[in-house]
Amino acid sequence: MSDERGCTCNETQIKCKNGFCKPSFWRCDGVNDCGDNTDEENCGNCKAQEFRCRNSRCIPAHKQCNGYNDCGDGSDESQCEKSIAVHCSDLTYKCKNNQCISKLNPMCDGEIDCADDSDEAECKCGTKPYKSSRIVGGKDSSEGEWPWQVSLHMNTQGHVCGASVISNRWLVTAAHCVQDSEKFKYSQPDQWEVYLGLLNQGETSKSTLKRVKRIISHPQYDHLSYDNDIALMELDSPVTLSQNIWPICLPEATHDFPAGKSVWITGWGKQREEVDAVASVLQKAEVRIINNTVCNKLMDDGITPRMICAGVLSGGVDACQGDSGGPMTSTESNGRMFLAGVVSWGDGCGRRNRPGIYTRVTEYRSWIRQMTGV
Repeated sequence: MSDERGCTCNETQIKCKNGFCKPSFWRCDGVNDCGDNTDEENCGNCKAQEFRCRNSRCIPAHKQCNGYNDCGDGSDESQCEKSIAVHCSDLTYKCKNNQCISKLNPMCDGEIDCADDSDEAECKCGTKPYKSSRIVGGKDSSEGEWPWQVSLHMNTQGHVCGASVISNRWLVTAAHCVQDSEKFKYSQPDQWEVYLGLLNQGETSKSTLKRVKRIISHPQYDHLSYDNDIALMELDSPVTLSQNIWPICLPEATHDFPAGKSVWITGWGKQREEVDAVASVLQKAEVRIINNTVCNKLMDDGITPRMICAGVLSGGVDACQGDSGGPMTSTESNGRMFLAGVVSWGDGCGRRNRPGIYTRVTEYRSWIRQMTGV
């Protein structure tokens, strides 16, 4: 980063004490963008010797990890060595026995936190047997790297959208992928071909082909705002799970994907906004989650609480047409992968200060469970 130190900041930037210039709209977004916290100083946040709770309360720092729920939402006890049982709230994880625990994102983290073991009970998901995007500025993926990635083909059009495997029978995609147009009946299950375990669009014969039995688009999907842009597809028969076909973990409603976290987007969509052809090899790109308040300013107040933004604000890395419905994948503790978002919409592809917008999956956890049993 030595080429970015000691630069002259312009009127749209803040000058960090360590010599970096950062966009002004990153000030007071809760993320230490400068690296020395300059951009988060004097924000009316908590004082130096205080801990900021997730519900925005401030408590004395020494009360963190003292075994008591001082914040009220459990967040002061959420990243301690020992999790405690707390009163249930919108921010706490609820075990099957209805006990709530303070730990942040305990599901499938490799440690049993609930007395009934329910936080680790359904964890055959989100792992990559191989270790090693509509994606602009991405690079080729390798075989088995994203085993939940699906390519949705319209009978006469080839690849149209992406989707994610959530079980041997169910996929998650975007609602806007399954809305009828004047020419095509995208809402009809018999119009689709589903390719699982696919890496190269030119080698579909090497992948598993399935047909769709049922499509469930979210009943509150708004085609003007793209709010509630999520849909489910049921396969006509169960797919055999393998090293190339594996479900991604679904996050619980309380799962926290904080601003600043790095996530991956994948897909076969257009690699540049101005070209028509989609990618042949599955593309991947790393982006970071952007604070919703900041994103709403950048995207002309078009962001709802059911959306999550991610991108590289300098531009050049993004999802694009053809990536819709595909996954935004977050690596959580224990290396397990969770579906943080579904590729939804954007303003062009890879434009400066125009991040990609994704459907926030945590908002739909109960709906997905109700519809699919997953």
